[in-house]
Amino acid sequence: MINSIKRLWSDRPLLAIILIALLPRLVATVSSKGYAMHDDHFGPIEQAFIVMQYPTAWTDRGGTFGHSFVYPALHYGLFNALEAVGIRDPQTTMYIVRFLHAIYSLLIVYFGFRIAEVLSSREIAKKVGLILALFWALPFLSVRGLIEVVCIPPLMAGCYFVLISEQRRRNAFIAGLCFGLAFVFRYQTLPLTGTLGLILLYQKKLKDMLLVAGGFLVTAIVIQGSMDTFAWGYPFASFIEYVRYNATHSEDYTTGPWYNYTLLVLGTLIPPMSVLLLYGLYKNRRKTILLLVPVLVFFVLHSSFPNKQERFILPVIPLILVLSIVGWEEYVKSSTFWSRHQTILRTLWIWFWLVNTALLIPFSVYYCKKTRVEALYSLYDKPVTALFQAGGKDGITQPPFFYGGKYPIPMVDISSEQKLAEIASKPAKSSERPNYMLFYGTDDYDQRVRRIESALHIRMELEHRFEPSFLDYVFYRLNPAHNKNETIFVFKALYQ
Repeated sequence: MINSIKRLWSDRPLLAIILIALLPRLVATVSSKGYAMHDDHFGPIEQAFIVMQYPTAWTDRGGTFGHSFVYPALHYGLFNALEAVGIRDPQTTMYIVRFLHAIYSLLIVYFGFRIAEVLSSREIAKKVGLILALFWALPFLSVRGLIEVVCIPPLMAGCYFVLISEQRRRNAFIAGLCFGLAFVFRYQTLPLTGTLGLILLYQKKLKDMLLVAGGFLVTAIVIQGSMDTFAWGYPFASFIEYVRYNATHSEDYTTGPWYNYTLLVLGTLIPPMSVLLLYGLYKNRRKTILLLVPVLVFFVLHSSFPNKQERFILPVIPLILVLSIVGWEEYVKSSTFWSRHQTILRTLWIWFWLVNTALLIPFSVYYCKKTRVEALYSLYDKPVTALFQAGGKDGITQPPFFYGGKYPIPMVDISSEQKLAEIASKPAKSSERPNYMLFYGTDDYDQRVRRIESALHIRMELEHRFEPSFLDYVFYRLNPAHNKNETIFVFKALYQ
């Protein structure tokens, strides 16, 4: 058995690495339920689910919507296919969604290995592949519906085919097709693709540049152009609206100093090894310039833009890893200092893998937003007419209706005394009154329950109590203002 594994690693390292990468991603498929951020559920999942109930929901928004419908449309097709074969349960559906994302994400490992092999050697490519396979954040992110992660495989594929375009001219066109797909998923990849094209032009590779541009336009026009024409009446309507919106609302969201993403990368790549890896990125810059400059342009543009959500920088994290490891390993091979201090180097890598493993395990089994998901899922297949929501000190959150299996579910927020009195003053029409309640937080629990029952003349029957998962609780305690992962009680409202 051991000899077979050694032979596989020696003879077919890429296959061995893919199999290694598959394991934590399958664990995440089964265990890492829920959603990490608003956008990896309410974008692709909730929108597709709503359109299934109301086919014109996407276009009935009163104007052009500044996001591509391509990714939600893929989920829409999947959900309909699953429903056609009798799979309707939301959690079962999401197991399948996460599994498909996990398999798709293996392309990040595959193309990372191939890029390193072209830029350096097979031995260094094996190190790159192994780190991409087991890098602590990737299995967790791979099964999420984040468009910033979904665009990574075509982005890396495009980079690989550009690197081997000298072998076959058509590879430049294939690269363009891949870059076009990355753009369709995530518009912000355009600066990276455009910069790469300019470098090809600077290097007097005009044919390659034109082929990349041609492939990009084919994918962008056929997919994004046609879908926008169908939805909004003219091609690239959503892209134009996206640019317009961000130009006028850049400071409406999370903002921060220019060095935010630099600190994020240094922390994510695990210091002190992260510092050395980025040094290797710098030392090897001449050899990797075709990919390095586009990555830096992408990084600098996002660092200078006021809206700095962590997920925005994710598309280039694997490329930074690949280029950094290649650069560092190439530097170590020629360094007399490190040839004399192999023990220090091994110690640094041991530290890297210890911390990486300590993060990989809990994140691969992290049930995100557990209370919100479980609260709605507990209402699946129940006759819910409407929902009361009673927020605690942290308020209420947007319910993920997908897990409730129905839409719309009217909501009535009774968190404030004024709203409670307003609802209590209305005539009690049983067909219009909410018959379930989501009750957030344990603060003043008994007092709040009695006040609601008294004001609305109802009796609240507790059906479920859902506690946050371990990491949800940790993140809530670290930053309660942005991580509202409270205990949620599900009550049935019994009218007297």
